[in-house]
Order: sequence, then structure tokens, then C-alpha cells
Amino acid sequence: MIVTRTSKFLYGLALAIGFISCDKVEEPIVPVTGVYLEELYGPAPRFQPEGEPHQRVLLEDFTGHDCGNCPRAHIVASQLLGVYSDELAVVAIHAGGFANPNPTIGLITDWSTPEGEYYYSTQLGEIAIPAGRVNRRPDASAFIGFGSWADTVQAARAIQTAVNMQLKASHHEASNHWNVHVFSEWLRDAEGDYKLVVMLTESGIIAPQLNYIVGQGYVDPVYHHEHMLRNTGTGATGLPVFSNPRAGTLDTQSYTFEWNSAWVPENCEVIAFLTEGDNGRVVNVAKVKLVP
Repeated sequence: MIVTRTSKFLYGLALAIGFISCDKVEEPIVPVTGVYLEELYGPAPRFQPEGEPHQRVLLEDFTGHDCGNCPRAHIVASQLLGVYSDELAVVAIHAGGFANPNPTIGLITDWSTPEGEYYYSTQLGEIAIPAGRVNRRPDASAFIGFGSWADTVQAARAIQTAVNMQLKASHHEASNHWNVHVFSEWLRDAEGDYKLVVMLTESGIIAPQLNYIVGQGYVDPVYHHEHMLRNTGTGATGLPVFSNPRAGTLDTQSYTFEWNSAWVPENCEVIAFLTEGDNGRVVNVAKVKLVP
């Protein structure tokens, strides 16, 4: 049996952040403020099911502009993208103490996000960086050093997924919106609950970065920051979209989000992924340029 449904939401960018015991960060809240604007943008697009399993991989790189060893991890992420291209989605998450501004060496801008701080402080427990997660396996608290990223990405791609994902996105300058349509195609029955996370990343950001590759204490004033997390329109841990999905289920989730003028749309990428139950494992991911 094939089931098709379309969900339509608009989420504001107002993010409320709180703190609980110790240094753990409470999950940021993204309030619902409206619906997908179908009367303005038309019906959600149709997708063609792929049929065969197509596993892609999410690499989250936890980093900071005051982390001198982090550029080494950035190089590894770039090399992996050169190998896997559209099969790999990379997110650079600036979080923790090394993401704080340090005006004494020219690090003025705070590139962190409430969602990134939640991932770093609450899910990972304020680990030493650089470090990363690959499909959040075995669960969302697991992290590995960048020396192991290549082997872990290769192993993650070998896992046969239960669900294929496709993605379309668009930017609308006149109305100050960005639209996202996420298509899921369940290939076999699955048990449990699944959440959808939609992220926006931006590349080509030129800003200072402490860079020990060049030399101890060297700050590169024109460092190119790539794949920087800018926003999660659906909240840090995502929205519940499936419960015990059955094989043959076809699902389109459509969203309209408010745009932030500080972002450069031509440099942005949208990443969508499904996570499994309470453990937060990523079951599959899709990515697309916001502006083709």
C-alpha cells in the first residue's frame, strides 16, 4: 500500500535557549507561526521514487575559530567531499569555548548557534575538538577524531538504508522566505519513531581563524569557512514525522522558513535527515544547493 501525505509548516527563527544543571544546554525551541504558503508558491513538487536503496552520509564537524588544530579537520572534510560529492553532507558546527569571540587576536564574530551549542554541550558533553559525528552512530553521543572520519564514512555508506530521501529547496528574496520540500520513500517496514531535521549551512564565509598548520598562534585573517551551520528550521532534534513506517510509504514534508538577511543564499546548502527514535541515529540524509 502506498501512502502519500504532505505536511505544511512555517517556523519562525526566534529561538529560546535555556540552561539546566551543570553546563548542559536545553533544546532550543522553534515556535510554529504559520503554514507553508501554497497560495504564494504553489503545490509541493512531485518526486520520482528511486526504488533501490541509496544510502548517504552526514558528517558533523565540531569546530571553532579559536581552535588552532581545527583547520586540519576542515581539510579532511573537504577531501572526503571530493571523494563522495553528493553522497556526503558536511556541517561545520561552531560551538563551545573555542567558538567564543576572542577580540585580543581578532576573533570578533560569534559563529555559534543555539542548536550547535545543544549538540555540543548536551548531546556530546563538551568534548575536545576537533571531533565529529558520522551519521550519529551508534547514537547521538558518539564522536570520533578526524583521523577516523574516512573509514567511518566508508562504513556508513555500506549500511543498507530502509528509506530513501530527496530534497528540493528555493530562496525567495522578495518575500524573505526559503522553502524546503523533503521526500521520503520507505523501502521496508521499520519500527519506532523518526524525526526530520532540516539544516541550513553557508560556505564562502571569509573570517579570521586560528590556524596551527601555518604556525603556532597564527591567525589567518582571510580564512575560508565552509559548510557553517546557520540554522535548523525544524529545531535541534527535529520534528516527529513517522511512527512504525511501512514499506511503500511515500511522504512529502513541505516548509516555509523566514530568511535572515545576514546569510548569502548563493552560498547556502540545505541538508535534511531522518533520525531514529531516542538514540538520534541518522538513517539517511539528502542535500541540495539553495540556489542552483
